[in-house]
Amino acid sequence: MTKPPWGPQPGGYPYQPGQPYQPQPYPPAPQPYQPAPQPYPAQPQQPHPSQPQQPYPAQPQYPGQPQYPAQPQFPGQPQPPQQPGPPGQQSPAVQHYLGAVTQRMTMGRLQISQHWIGQVWSLNGVGAVIKSSLNPIELAICVGAVPELTPGALADFARQTDQFAQSLRRQSAMVVKGGAHAVAALVSERVHPAVLQEVKNKPMSWGSVIVPAVVDLGQRQLHVAANTPFIGMAIWGSVRSKARDFLPEPRQVLG
Repeated sequence: MTKPPWGPQPGGYPYQPGQPYQPQPYPPAPQPYQPAPQPYPAQPQQPHPSQPQQPYPAQPQYPGQPQYPAQPQFPGQPQPPQQPGPPGQQSPAVQHYLGAVTQRMTMGRLQISQHWIGQVWSLNGVGAVIKSSLNPIELAICVGAVPELTPGALADFARQTDQFAQSLRRQSAMVVKGGAHAVAALVSERVHPAVLQEVKNKPMSWGSVIVPAVVDLGQRQLHVAANTPFIGMAIWGSVRSKARDFLPEPRQVLG
């Protein structure tokens, strides 16, 4: 067999006898040109719209400006800082007597706190006379101390105690609020003689019964109002009994 003038054929085509057939693979298809992606330039960091561009300036501080401590509040009653203040400003006899009152409040399972009632720093014990939701009645024993006890101071403390007792009244199942019983006792080593004439039970706000009391540490005597107003006649005796339960005789405490 003669060779063609254009030379031998590529391998596998045409088929030559005596040689195995080996098909040639197709060359890969050309890929379109794709340029390499360029990185985006870094964006400058912008602050969040909710954040200010500049920090707020600090509040100016004035030299010599007094800093007053916050006083505890109860609803509807302003609390001006008046004398006498906390136990550190009271005499040892007053502190000893208030310690005995605190012990009795603890034994009676009252919730004990100290805050201003009117112009007097007062030791207060709060509990419940009747816990039923039909007619709940709260009990408050408020014992304050003053350097000198006058009739006006006793009358004002009784009115402020009445407002404090009103804030303790709870809603009953009968739509109206329940009642509140309170003892307004002032402790002092100097008692004006006219004060004893003002130790009387008087009806005050609707739903509350306030019994005033005077603890004369100078004479070692306890005075609790003994009269019985016509309104609430059956209640005054029980509140007077509570006053005797939580206010010990000064002779038993101080000797």
